[in-house]
Amino acid sequence: MERHLLVTVSEKHDNLFGVRFLGSFFEEKKGMKVALLYLTPRPPGRFEADIDTEQRIKKSEAKGNKALRNAKTDLLKTGFEEEQIRTKLRPARIGKVNEIIQEGSEGKYDAVVLGRRGLSRLEETFDESVSSTLFDQEWGFPLWICRNPDTKRKDVLACVDGSDASHRMLDHVGFILGQAIHQNVTLLTISKKGTVGDKDADEVLHDSKKALMENGIPAERIHYQVIPETNAGRAIMREASARHFAAVAVGRTGKATGFLKKIFVGSVSRTLFQELEGASLWLA
Repeated sequence: MERHLLVTVSEKHDNLFGVRFLGSFFEEKKGMKVALLYLTPRPPGRFEADIDTEQRIKKSEAKGNKALRNAKTDLLKTGFEEEQIRTKLRPARIGKVNEIIQEGSEGKYDAVVLGRRGLSRLEETFDESVSSTLFDQEWGFPLWICRNPDTKRKDVLACVDGSDASHRMLDHVGFILGQAIHQNVTLLTISKKGTVGDKDADEVLHDSKKALMENGIPAERIHYQVIPETNAGRAIMREASARHFAAVAVGRTGKATGFLKKIFVGSVSRTLFQELEGASLWLA
């Protein structure tokens, strides 16, 4: 089964972090499709258009097409084939964050990959109250946030707690690692007294391993880690840095209204979103 990823693209070549992450994380490129998305500024209203605005639109489109060509060239250099890559230039009619979510939902992608530009847009939105109908809907695609990824890193740190969200995340990790066969996964749970909530830590890890194996990941690629810590966010960041993980995966919890609550429920996700660097953050 193909893995289909949507990657947002910036005109600044040095900021193509999502592209850089894909090229290094997936040694085997066959069986993948990548859509590169560049969003141009919101077009003028019907009665606002004039010669100057038309010229700005053409200039923005030219800049976007150049950025897409550069991103595609970078992917080709890492081993992707021409037919695996599709480019999309789309005007941000409903705002750039909303447009990314709409494209991600309509395209049925296995993950939406944000580089520096997309991440900046999320950061701008982080403290705002968003009431758009689009954000009040359920949207089911995983989100990968790539803030300056270290391409020399390997493997995935999957943070588990036995919840339904945790199991959904493991389904995603298992599916992706079925393609990234050179990457292993470490199951991490935070437990001071041998329990995770009302569950035994060993049971959580056993069930998590079983979920990965049901997705085709062999036992030899799965490892365990238990950390006796109260501040889960800090513990995860410390572990990711010390052991040079390429990605940190956490479950997206809760069914709430509003953009922020949908993605960043809980202090752990917020800490990782704001501070994790070197590794990509997978919210699934």
